[in-house]
Amino acid sequence: MNDNSLLFEFLRTRECLVWEDLIQIAAAERVLPSLRSLGGPSQFPVEVANFLSAVEDLNFDRNEAILEELATVVSLLNEAGIEPVLLKGVAYLVTGVYANPATRYLWDVDLLIPEPQLPSAVEVLGRNGFASDQNYRLGFFRHHHPPLKRPGSVHFELHHSLGMGICQSLLPASEVLAQSSLLDFRGVRVRIPSPEHLMAHLIMHSQVQHSYDERIWPPIRAMYDLTLLRGRFDMAIDWKSMQLRFRRAGQSAVLALHLLQVREFLGLQTPFPIRLTGLTYLRWFRRKLLRALPALRFIDPIYMYSTVMVRRLRLLRNVLAAPGGLRHVAREFLAPGIYQRLLTDIIEGHGR
Repeated sequence: MNDNSLLFEFLRTRECLVWEDLIQIAAAERVLPSLRSLGGPSQFPVEVANFLSAVEDLNFDRNEAILEELATVVSLLNEAGIEPVLLKGVAYLVTGVYANPATRYLWDVDLLIPEPQLPSAVEVLGRNGFASDQNYRLGFFRHHHPPLKRPGSVHFELHHSLGMGICQSLLPASEVLAQSSLLDFRGVRVRIPSPEHLMAHLIMHSQVQHSYDERIWPPIRAMYDLTLLRGRFDMAIDWKSMQLRFRRAGQSAVLALHLLQVREFLGLQTPFPIRLTGLTYLRWFRRKLLRALPALRFIDPIYMYSTVMVRRLRLLRNVLAAPGGLRHVAREFLAPGIYQRLLTDIIEGHGR
């Protein structure tokens, strides 16, 4: 697991003497194009500032190519009567959450498709050169179709749900689809989640779907996304409704702790008063302890369970519920790679 203390110290003090290490960590956290914005241009030596400027220029060109490919994909889907909902990074760029689109790194493109239309979407993209990884054996049991890609393109994930397990009740796909708004994007029809759904999905994705609620270091990009989302849409977000959403799903502490982490590391005040009591206080103290003494994660049963097992158990439930699922599970347990991935998760702290 990367030691992100250098990056957090830079965010607090805006001072750094080991620029090579800082740049390496920012790249691993996928915030390198945002680093100048996070630190303020005047904080960097000339050669570092020039390097980061070149990174932004390259990322702008890359994002433009991705957005053009997105327009092509959506055009194909529109012809089949499908209006996809843009999720996460591409939604932030299209709605202007990032005033400078060069500063948001895109890993892939996530689209939410009504589940009855998903086979048609996969079929039309398949006819136009997009193929999924056939080695992704359990991909069909997840909350999205196995990623689709054609040569020279990024991966496109066609979602029928916003996540597995508790995610399905915390943010139902049907609700996101029903409350999304239609937008013309480069001559094609896309849909955009409501501001509340954009925010809820961001927090849910970083804290629940990917088990970051038990990570020693919170994901920097998710915290920066939250900061900019609030700057763009805060007046349109009903935070009482947001609190109620997480409370009903039994995830009030997840919401509170994530907002407190953003306050601690990026200095953004919480949108509502947060009082730490009982188990929530203990969870906050435990996170701070694990950050101060990372080696403790190896003897912390909650951390190990969350990092190594939670997402796998969610997937296992989906697999066993499907016809022929037991056969798929047996085949996966016989594959030696699964044990190597388990060991990697334990050592690096990734909840895959």
